[in-house]
Amino acid sequence: MANTQSVSDGRICVSCFSPGTTLSVLVAVPCGHVFCKSCISRRCTVALKDRTLVPAHCCGLEFPTEYVKEALESADFTTNSRFLRERQWKCTTLRSDVEYAQMVKRIGGMQCPRCGVGVKKISGCDTMKCFCGNQFLYLH
Repeated sequence: MANTQSVSDGRICVSCFSPGTTLSVLVAVPCGHVFCKSCISRRCTVALKDRTLVPAHCCGLEFPTEYVKEALESADFTTNSRFLRERQWKCTTLRSDVEYAQMVKRIGGMQCPRCGVGVKKISGCDTMKCFCGNQFLYLH
């Protein structure tokens, strides 16, 4: 992984708080925080079970693709890449739920009543099934 931090610089993983060792190399992500490879792998693996966590990120900035690719098996990386292509509503630059709701409404979408994720019906019936498992009617 690029940006590997030296063990001697005293840094620790912001996720598990373990210091870098020969078994656990620390890497810097785009926001400047430092993670051990195990925690990067764990975050990427958890995201495969909950696509709302894709892309793996910190402080609103995505983990570099090379980190994700190294952390996941080939088939899982393919699944992660598919989730990235399919995501349309993940925005980490909005500062509040109100801004997010306004953006969803502005583009003609609506939010899932359970989890709040934005959806926009393109075709088909009015019954929607959210990633969270909630089923609801698209009323627009």
